[in-house]
Formats: sequence, structure tokens, C-alpha cells
Amino acid sequence: MLTFEQARIRYTRFKTEDKAFKRLQKLHDYYVGEHEIMKKKERKGNKTYRIVHNFAKYITTISTSYFLGSPVSYVYSKPQFEKALNILEDNDEETVNYDNAVNCSIYGVAYELQYFDERGEYNFIDLDPRNVIVMDDGMVKPHITDAIIFSETLLKDNEYKVRMDVYDNKERATYEFIHKVAEKADADIPHDLVEQVPHGFERVPIVKYKNNKFELGEWEDCVALMDAYNNAVSGNVEDLSDFTDAFLKLRNMTDTEREDIQKLKDDKVFLLDEDGDADWLIKNVNDTFAQNVKRGLKEDIHKFSFVPDMSDESFGSNLSGIAIKYKLLALEQVRGQRVRMFRKALTDRLDFINKYVGMTNSDIFDHRDVKIQFNPNLPPNLLEEAELVAKLQSTLPQEVLLSLLSFIQDVKQVMEMKKQEEDEAYDGYKNLEDEKEKGVEGDGSEE
Repeated sequence: MLTFEQARIRYTRFKTEDKAFKRLQKLHDYYVGEHEIMKKKERKGNKTYRIVHNFAKYITTISTSYFLGSPVSYVYSKPQFEKALNILEDNDEETVNYDNAVNCSIYGVAYELQYFDERGEYNFIDLDPRNVIVMDDGMVKPHITDAIIFSETLLKDNEYKVRMDVYDNKERATYEFIHKVAEKADADIPHDLVEQVPHGFERVPIVKYKNNKFELGEWEDCVALMDAYNNAVSGNVEDLSDFTDAFLKLRNMTDTEREDIQKLKDDKVFLLDEDGDADWLIKNVNDTFAQNVKRGLKEDIHKFSFVPDMSDESFGSNLSGIAIKYKLLALEQVRGQRVRMFRKALTDRLDFINKYVGMTNSDIFDHRDVKIQFNPNLPPNLLEEAELVAKLQSTLPQEVLLSLLSFIQDVKQVMEMKKQEEDEAYDGYKNLEDEKEKGVEGDGSEE
């Protein structure tokens, strides 16, 4: 396990020297609307506009909703998986998955902690990537060897009280210390060891989710475009505001006094000499050019983030399912990439759960045999689905056909309901036939 000094040095460098935290914090700021335009200096004598168009939040929301708006489903034919399903449900797995997907979209990476609560129950929770440092063994297929999870409480004079949990393959050590912003990484810092206990897992209990191979956020390379768009719109609004402060130009009216100008404002009437004239001295703005620049920037943001503009008129309500999928083709490529990365992490989580189930009872399952299904969150075209099912009726099993219908959440439950309905109908028919037979027999006995 890392010593306190080793862990604190990594923490300090992560916060102050490395680009890691600064990059993550910048991405967080852009997601919550704190863009570079907010640092724009005040203009002297004119109103300053700092207009933020939060493309970052829009892209993350649309992409993540398309990716995980429909919850992940697990397919495992054996009953041993029931215990794992209960654990997933108890931990609100759908919400944790979605939060991890949002973090991946923003930061390019997400982390999830596996732990046991005070009752010994299995738990997992998503972590803020800005508060996590992980180290791996550097192999071709890397494995996490150590992890640091920290939280900070702001004190006075730029001091923070830091609580730091340090994990290795067997234990968790919790430290507390005071961190000063100007402090160097190699400074000697007093600290308290709160506790050092086994964490109960066979390896570091951290699951790492990647957004892509390079751990980049979905709109990270569009930040400059967003800044340019914010500047363009803010500049246009400032020009419009400046129009209201335009200069009144009077020609051949040199005898005009300040009182005359005030009277003009009150009466709103001009009395001009034959060669006199009055108009506004304003800044000439090429509005067409400005609109073209903004339109080009907006299109580039959507193009390079692979997320379409859903407010575009081409997304009509009368589009077929195929037409919608074609318009979402670029986003679908991103979704496919995220599915592959996310499936690896969910399989890793199932491995942790499987080992826990093995310790508590004999109903273990093979996590590699669990089929993890991701379904894009598209508006359903029920008519197309019904027509497809009808055409495939004679070639596919009933379970597969029912799975093609988007409004059916639990195929097995629907099949059981259908079987129960058929059994009840058969029992009713059989009872009716029995009554008829008894009636016939009764008529024969009377004769």
C-alpha cells in the first residue's frame, strides 16, 4: 500500500502541478455554464455582454440520453443470477449507470467504488472523477494497483481539510490532513491515520469506465468553437446595444444650444433650415456576415461532436424509423463505441458481485456468460414494429418476436401472462365441455 507521504505527494501534484485536475475542472466549468466568456473584461463606457450558449450540456444530455435513456438489460438463463439482480436493484443501478455515462461524456472517464456498508451489504456508487487518482501496473492490459479518493473542506486562508482514502488490493487506509494551496508536494505535512482496515475484496474495489480509448470527453475538442460562438453572439448583442447610444449628427445647425436638444427630446419635433439635416451616427454592421459566421460555428460544433441539432426543421414528427436512424448515423457510431467501453466496465462490476455472491452462498454465476444489452433511446414506431413482428411470425420464436416490441419491458413476464391467460381460457372451455357432457348423460338417464 502507498504510504501517506506517497499518497499525499500524488494528491498535491494532481491538484497543483499536473494538468489532470485543471483539465477536469475546466470541463466541469463548461458543463455547468462557466465558459471563458464569463472572464471577459468590462468595456469602458458601454455595457458588456457575456452570453453563454451551453452546447456542452446539450451534447452530453442528448448523447447520454440516446445511449442510456433506455436502461441496460441483462440476459442470463440460469436462476443463480437472481442474487446479482437483487444487488443491482438495491443499488439503483440504472441511476448509477446514467451518472457514470454523464461523467464519461464530460470528463472522458468515470469511476465507481465497490464497498460494504455498516450492515455488511454490498454497495456501489459513482465517484466524481475530479476526486479520484488511480495507478495501474503499466502492463499491456493494465490493472489498477492503487487508488486515492479524496474530499476537501474549505477552511480559511486558502487552507483545505483533506480526507484521503487510500486503497490497495487488500486494505483501505483513511488519512486526514491540512493542505495549503501554496504548499509544495515534498513538504513535510502532519496527518492523522483515522483507520486502516481490510476492504473485503480481492483487488482494488474501483471500476473504471472509459468514454473512448483516449479518455476524451465528447465535446472536449469543441471548446474553442463554443468560445468563438459565445464571443460572436455577445459581440452582436453589444453592437445592438450600442445602437441605442448612437450619436445624433446635426448638419448646418451650429446655433443649436443644449436647451434646444432637450426641447427636441420632449417635443420629438425637428425644425430644420433649408440646408440643415439630422441623422444618427452609428456603426455599420454586416449582419449577413455575422449570421453566416454563427451558423458555421454552430454547424461545426454539432458536426465535430457527432450530435445533431434536434431543433433542426429536418427532424419532423412524420419521419419513419429508418429516416430517423439515418439522421442519427453519426451519433450511432459514437453510441457503438461507448457501448463497447461501457460493457467492459459493467462486466468488471459483475465480476466483483459474482465473487461476493460466492462468499455468501453457493449460487455463483459466470459473469462472462451474462449478456449485457444496450438499446438506443429512440421514439418508437409501433406500427413498423407490429408489421415486422407479423412478417416474422412463422420464422422466429415467440420470445424473440416479443423482444422486438419496444413497449415490452419484461419479455418473460409477458410470456407467463400469456400462458396463464391461455390456461384459464382452456380451463373455462374444458369446464364448459364437461358441463355439456353431464347434461347429455342426464338426459339419457331420464329416458
